[in-house]
Amino acid sequence: MLAPQTVPSLEHLTPHDLVSYYRCPHEMELNRTGHPLRFGGPALPVLTPADVVPLRRSPLFAPPIGTARVNEGRLDLGDRDHLVYQDAGEDDLPMLFPPERIRLDARFTNGSGNLVDASLGLAGRPDMVIARADGGLVPLEYKATHLFVGYHEAHGRPFDVLQAIAECRLVHSAFGHRPAYGIVLYGDASGDGAHEGWVEVPYGDAEERWLSVALSQIREDRIRAPVPAERNCAGCEPNAQGRCLYAAARYQGPHRRA
Repeated sequence: MLAPQTVPSLEHLTPHDLVSYYRCPHEMELNRTGHPLRFGGPALPVLTPADVVPLRRSPLFAPPIGTARVNEGRLDLGDRDHLVYQDAGEDDLPMLFPPERIRLDARFTNGSGNLVDASLGLAGRPDMVIARADGGLVPLEYKATHLFVGYHEAHGRPFDVLQAIAECRLVHSAFGHRPAYGIVLYGDASGDGAHEGWVEVPYGDAEERWLSVALSQIREDRIRAPVPAERNCAGCEPNAQGRCLYAAARYQGPHRRA
């Protein structure tokens, strides 16, 4: 009698993994393997081999971005829109709704803080989920920075689009309704408000296919090579901790290695 075959479990990934892999696969790998240290556990082994050849750019192909709609000014909210989910772990989110329009729905979380899509091995937490007056659900990710000029160009923030697409999928899985779009809200917390705004990221069949292929590509990558570039390395947490050997811009703070 043949023994029953077991289906290997998918490597657990998050929207933040997608973002960091798009910038630098090695950053994602160091982030993931370093997480147990925060809770007193042992560090996980790093997949990246010691003789890895650094890449000039991430191997992950860009998501559909051409149809993303850039809006300046305040987020357009209707009187009948309300808040149904908020990440309890974020304490600096903007107050978009008065108390009477905050109706947090426990069905989003399944008893925990994460939204989970078991079929894709994806889990994470949007900053907010808004229920529109027409019944549509919209995940919202807040960025405490200005709305970048030239959003669709190389110097913009296309990696924010990745996060919005992944969070649309999580909302679809958690609540059974596929969002038509996700929102990335830019708050310009440290500026004069001149570039506040939001980006509406469509979510349809093309975006869903991109997400499925992107997750498969990450799981199949057993190298996770670094992409040394100042724009990546300057804000990289593993680099700030002195854990990256390939950084193009060394962190100059108290954790710097000799």
